[in-house]
Order: sequence, then structure tokens, then C-alpha cells
Amino acid sequence: MSPWIEVTGWTLIHFVWQGTLLALATAAALGACRRSAADIRYAIACLGLAAMLATAAATAVRGTLAGNAAFLSADQRSPAGRLATPIEASFGAEGTLPSAASEAVRAASSSQLLSIVVWIWLAGVTSLVARLAAGCWRVHRLRAATVAAPLSSWQLTAGRLARRLRVGVPFRIVESAVVDAPILIGWLQPLIILPLAAMAHMTAAQVEALLAHELAHIRRRDYAINLLQTIAEALLFFHPAVWWISRRIRQEREHCCDDAAIAVAGEATAYAEALLALASWRERDFQPSLGAATGPLVRRIRRLLSVANESQPSVRGGLMLLGTGVTLAAAVMLLAAVSSATAQDAAQRDAADRRMRQTDHFEISYAPSLDLHAERIAGEAERAYERVSLDLRHSLGSKIPLALFESAADLERGQRTGVANVPAATGDRNDRILFRVDVPADQWLGLLTHEVAHVFGFDILPGSTTPTWIAEGLAEYERNAWDPSDLVLLREAVRSNTIPRLTSLQPEGSRARFVEALGHAGFDFIEARWGKAGIRQFLLALRRSASGGADPYDAAFRMAAADFDRAFESYLRARLPGSGVAAATPRALDAAPTVQLEGVIIATGVPAARNLACIELMVTAASGADERWGIECGDAPAEDVISALKLGQRVVITGTPAVSWSAHRLVIRSLVRQSDGFLWRLPG
Repeated sequence: MSPWIEVTGWTLIHFVWQGTLLALATAAALGACRRSAADIRYAIACLGLAAMLATAAATAVRGTLAGNAAFLSADQRSPAGRLATPIEASFGAEGTLPSAASEAVRAASSSQLLSIVVWIWLAGVTSLVARLAAGCWRVHRLRAATVAAPLSSWQLTAGRLARRLRVGVPFRIVESAVVDAPILIGWLQPLIILPLAAMAHMTAAQVEALLAHELAHIRRRDYAINLLQTIAEALLFFHPAVWWISRRIRQEREHCCDDAAIAVAGEATAYAEALLALASWRERDFQPSLGAATGPLVRRIRRLLSVANESQPSVRGGLMLLGTGVTLAAAVMLLAAVSSATAQDAAQRDAADRRMRQTDHFEISYAPSLDLHAERIAGEAERAYERVSLDLRHSLGSKIPLALFESAADLERGQRTGVANVPAATGDRNDRILFRVDVPADQWLGLLTHEVAHVFGFDILPGSTTPTWIAEGLAEYERNAWDPSDLVLLREAVRSNTIPRLTSLQPEGSRARFVEALGHAGFDFIEARWGKAGIRQFLLALRRSASGGADPYDAAFRMAAADFDRAFESYLRARLPGSGVAAATPRALDAAPTVQLEGVIIATGVPAARNLACIELMVTAASGADERWGIECGDAPAEDVISALKLGQRVVITGTPAVSWSAHRLVIRSLVRQSDGFLWRLPG
């Protein structure tokens, strides 16, 4: 599921109860201030709506930040389809699968529900935004029709009223036969349009009261606030409490302007008669505009004339709408429960369909369609186990659960439905391995070795306190393959003289890859100086130190941690460019700079000599010009490199510059075909 759908969906669902609580608080505040000035009630209602918007935005931001944090902890390099770093996916850290099927079922049902909620919300927002745009277009046309109209004879009277109201914005007043009530348009350059026919039947006192009402809107910037309010209604339309608060804002806004009009222009009776006269003339409603005839007219007139107890029927209506909101929340919970039950049935069916294959060291779970893949992966997994077990001189006390999936989407679906919780006869364990079979087959052994090394590491060093450079470095060391991008990170650290202290290294956001590369180099260093026995001694020393033993570096290597850091830094400088060391051991890092090219194959062939090209590649340079590159096969048999390639295929080639050529010549180390992910890598 897309991250934005997840964040948006949970924001909307949480706002159901958040909006209800905020509306209850707003209703209580309005009830306590029901005999206060209209300005106070207006401010309370506006604060309530603003709090709703702020709460929804804060929920979305919190969800986004939580999603980013989870993403930063994900292993972005390995194609094995994990949702967390390899050690987390194997050992049950933050990225591990739920141990109970009910948790996975709830995740599946929530994913389906969130998608439905978000798409319904988008449809509603689109409809309301389109409605708002149509209203704005009608107002624009009305304003354009009055651009050439002369100023009204009431302009001077309005100017006198504006000074008394302290209106500091210049405005125009025109008269038009197309409106049947005074209308205010705009707030930067306000325009008041008076109904030509209605003005002819009103007294001067009544017209002045209506003008004072519109000028009060200008002074308060109500036009702009009304537009923002309409946008808030569009975004949070699904909650009845939003509409209730928005209606109260409009009511109190009109009450505020009514009070200002009476204070400036005359007595309440004349103003009430003017409102009644307008009601008989008014036919159209330009929603984005403001006018004296808007709002619940009868209630306004009763309020102006102080007739009987000014009741607050809107409180009763508000409580009814809040009840609707609570009912809506209950409906959402019921829908989630129904979806959860449905997903649980589906999860049980999927789990029943999966097959089990037992090997000497693995319990392999897979779908029937992966039967052929399971046989080969079982062999590769056993090879990986034997390699790690031989290196570490260690054996596990139980079999490793290994779950196979067809693709990344299948893996994610299996996690949601609980299929990936592979049963184990030995009880609850967190050392499961999840594996995608859609990665190139020649990578299976390396990826499985990486994961098996994690399982061994957890068995030797149980707990979650193992430093990342040790956990990831051991897994990459056992995999016995260097990623070119990791070499680039290490070379840059040597060139910039920023090699950190390995013994106190901690992953920090985007530096996680760098930490893993240093860990890989660290175990290469231990083997180069103390042999594989040194690695075993170091792991056992770490295990003893976790339970109160001696310093692991002193116990394993007879040196302090600071001395180990200095020795490792010297080793790294000796194996990377700029060290002055020409030779390299078989496990040493490659001293040649790495170059990566992306282009289209234009020729292939078996060269007559070792320093001739076996592939010709057309590469688009940064300037936009096409460059022809020759790719040498070096020590690799040319037939092995080009056998699976065809002209016109787009590939990414990683290699080192050929020493006998000045430019546009590369000795191949690896090749990836973009169309299907096919990978060729130099053996060794």
C-alpha cells in the first residue's frame, strides 16, 4: 500500500473521534458564553474549526514522520524483499513480523479499509472543490460585469460610515439589476453591489444600515475568512461536527456585523425592516460572497428586536450532529471488524495451501507454484548453512524456518495475512528468513548466506544490543561479495580522512550503508590479521562481555579498542587508493577506482586479444552527447559475459578503467540488464 494512502487514511479515521471531542469542547464553550458578545462566540467557533484543521494536520505529519523513520531503517540494498534490515527481519526487531496471526490479519483489514476510505474522501473533496470553483467563477463574472458601472450615489454616504467604522481599505459601491441583495466581493479591493430595484423601495435609514453591515464585513476581512472556511469544509466534509461549527461561524459573523450596523447607522427596528424587505427580493445565492441577507433571517430579526428569550436551537442541532459523528465512528469500527473477520478467513485458507519441505537445517514454507524453486533454494540454503557453520565452527540447535514468496507484493501480502509466520516444532522463534524467488538465481546463494549468517549471529550473540557494524558486517563478510557502491563510500572516507572509530560506530540515518560497509571491511581486517579463528574468538568474547566479561577486544586480540581502531584504519588505507601499496591479498578490497555506466549494447563479440573489447556500449554523457565505450572482459571468459546479451539491450556495467587506454575503456566487474534484472558478476 502506498505510504500516502496509509497516512491519509489513518488521519481521516482518527479525525472522527478527534473532531467529535473538539466539537464537544467548542459546544461547551459556546454554551458558557451564550449571553456574551457575538464577537466572543465568533472567536470561539473559529478557534474550534482551526483546532480541527491543526489536529488533522498534526496527525498527518506524525504519520509521515513515523513512516520515514521506518523507511530509513529498511534495507534498500538487498533485493530479497525485506521490510526491515536483514538482522531485524531475522531476529524480530522493529521490522519483524507479528508473532500472532491476529496482528497480521488486522494489518490486512486496515489496508483494505484505508484504501476505500481515502478514495471516497478524495471523491468528496473533488466534488466540493469543483462546487467552490463554480461559485468563484460566477462571482468573477458578476464582478467583471460591473467593472464599467458608475459609482453609486451612496458612495459618499458609505465613505462617511466607513470612517466611523474605521475601515482602512478603499472600496467601490455600484448598483446592479442582476442582484437582489447587497453583496460584498473581494477583500483586497472590495466591491459592494447594491440591488437596484430593492434600493428604490427602502428608506435612507434602511439603506445606511445595510451599507454599515457590508462595511463591517470589510473591516473584519470576513470575505477571506469565509473562503478559508469553505476550504476547511471541503477537506473535512465527512465529519458532521465540521459543518455544525462552520454554520455557527456564519451565524455569529452575521450577528457581529448586525451589531456594528445598529451601533453606527441607527435603530434596530429600521434595520430589521430592511432585512425583511431584502428577503422578499432575494432569489440568487452567490456562495463565495457575503451579504446582509445571508444567515438564518428569522433568528437574526428576533435577536435584533430582542423578542422572547434568545434561544440557541443550534446547540440542539449541534448535539444531534455530534451524535451522527459518534454513529459514524461506530460504523467505521464495525466495518473494520467485518473486514478483519474476512481477512482472517482468507489468511487461514492461504496458510492451509502452503507446502512444507524439510531439509537437514531448514523448514521451508512455500506456495504450490514454487515447487521447482523450492528444490533449488533448499540446496542453496544448505550450502549457505555449511559455509557459515564451517567458518564459525558453530551449529544451530534447531532448524531455520524459511518462507518463500513469488515477488515483493506476494511477500507483503503474506506478512499482512500471517502466512509468513512459519510454524516451528521447537516453539516461538524470531529467526525466520523471508525470501523472494524473483531475484536473479545467481544471487540466491549470496542472499541466503547473508540471512543465515544473521541467524548464526543471533544464536551466538542473543539480544538486540549487538552493534550494527558487527551484525551487518559479519553477514556481508560471509556473503563474500563487495557491492561497488560500498567501495565508493569507503574510498571517499579514506580520501577525505574521515574514517570513524569502528569500535564505537553507530548507524545514523543515511550513514547506515556506510556503517555496514565498514563492518564488512572490519571482518576482512580481522581475518587478514588473525585468521578465521580470530573472528570466532571475537564473537565469543562479545558474548562473554555481554554478561559482564572482560573487554572483547582485549580478550580476543590482546589490544585495547583504541589500538584496534588505529590498526583497522591503517589496514583500510593500505587497501584503498592513495596508500602506496600496489599488491592486495585475495580478501583485500579492490584498489582500482570503480566506474558505473548505463547505456545500450551496440556490438558484442569474442576478442582476439585480452585487451580488446568484448562489448561496445553507447552511453549518453552529461552534456547530452553520445559516447562509445569499449568494455573489456579482462580475466573473465568472453563467452560467459556475452552469451545472454543481445544488441539494443540497456544495461548497467560496473568496472575499472583499462590501464592501456586513456578514456572510454572499462574492464567489466558486473553487469545488470534493466529489462529483467539479469545479473552477471565477476567470480571470486
